[in-house]
Amino acid sequence: GGPLGQVVEFLSEEFLGDEELLLETFEFLHTFFFQVGILFFVIAGVVVGAVLQEVQKLGEISELALDADGDGEVTLDELADALNVESMIVDMDGDGVITEEEKIEALRLATPTTSALEDISYELSMSNTDRAGEQLVIRERMIQQGNLPQSFAIEDYFAKIFGHNLEEVVELSPVTWLPLIPLIAIDNSVDLARDVVSASSSNAFESCGYFFDTPWVLYSTVFLQALSLSWATFNFWKLSAIKKMLLPTLVKETSDSEAILLPPRYLDDYLLKRFDSSPSIFRWGEQFFTGGGYKTSPPRNAHEELFGALGGKFPGVLRDSIQFQTWLCVAQIVYATTQIIARDVTALYLGVDVGNPNTVMAELITWTVFVGLAIFQLSLAPTTFLNYCFVTSVEEFVNDDLVKKSLTKTIDDNDTDWDGKNVGKEKDLNVGTKTEGVAGWY
Repeated sequence: GGPLGQVVEFLSEEFLGDEELLLETFEFLHTFFFQVGILFFVIAGVVVGAVLQEVQKLGEISELALDADGDGEVTLDELADALNVESMIVDMDGDGVITEEEKIEALRLATPTTSALEDISYELSMSNTDRAGEQLVIRERMIQQGNLPQSFAIEDYFAKIFGHNLEEVVELSPVTWLPLIPLIAIDNSVDLARDVVSASSSNAFESCGYFFDTPWVLYSTVFLQALSLSWATFNFWKLSAIKKMLLPTLVKETSDSEAILLPPRYLDDYLLKRFDSSPSIFRWGEQFFTGGGYKTSPPRNAHEELFGALGGKFPGVLRDSIQFQTWLCVAQIVYATTQIIARDVTALYLGVDVGNPNTVMAELITWTVFVGLAIFQLSLAPTTFLNYCFVTSVEEFVNDDLVKKSLTKTIDDNDTDWDGKNVGKEKDLNVGTKTEGVAGWY
């Protein structure tokens, strides 16, 4: 009823023909934003919970399924047998000594050329045993590079990494909501053109069928769906492809020989130059949305080169990309289910008159498919987030403090020193050094 209310009433009367319509629309937007926010936090919690549960499950699998002799420790040989790793000649000259050059040559031979579609398919079809194997080979790599004790539990380390990233993932700034306004305005134009505010209005059924029958609404929604699906798939592929470059490769020369852990692929200049995580139009997009990407923030090491056009900006940009894409899916699901699907289902169930009876069923089916696609994209989020945490916390970006905390927990739980002696206090674990702001193992 104040001056602002009078301005809103004037604008509503002037442009919409009803002095209450604009105010009711603002109330609808407030309710919609609240629903999106609540569901986003629920989905974020589910994603993080699913990731933590998977990490603990991988730890159990590594102890139960891969420990063939039951001694409580998974050796490289046991891991190689459980994963049916490839047999290949590593000692090229047969002199009984495997050099670093021979390991690199074997690594190149063991690296197949695969398409993005094959990478996505492989990541989606990975078994829990395969994922546990990945966790154990990186654990072996960290033990070798950081001179860590065999008691190091990598699932505890990753659990702490996820907790470390949790705050950034679930936090939404006020600016985040701004892109929703034009998107809602396009869809809500169908309602406003018929003096309808939302699906809860008394005359809401007058808009049924017109979301499908209005070209700019249908085509813009199809475009948004295609964009969102491409975004989710690209995030999923990019992080899984980078993960493969960071993983050591486990091989055996023969079925009876000892397993050999080859270095990660990114350490070979030849394989690194062949790798591109920012292909075609995605390179342009990453540079545009990061203000230049690698041109303004060039990679500082081979690890950062894996992130393509993102350069040194990759940690925050990738985390925001996962967060905003998840938020977009949630917004699509909330609007489609509450404003279109529920309205159409109710109208068809009650048999009431609708705006366009010829297209209401097509509208219901189309937006139901859209919701199904959004749910599929959300199903990719746990693995995407798992891989994000992996690629930003190994090799050059090992978090020394969290490794120390993981080791301290292990020592406290076992009440033993690394050599099996009792300890009465926390010891200096000296697991790495940081150089120029980049954590590395030396």
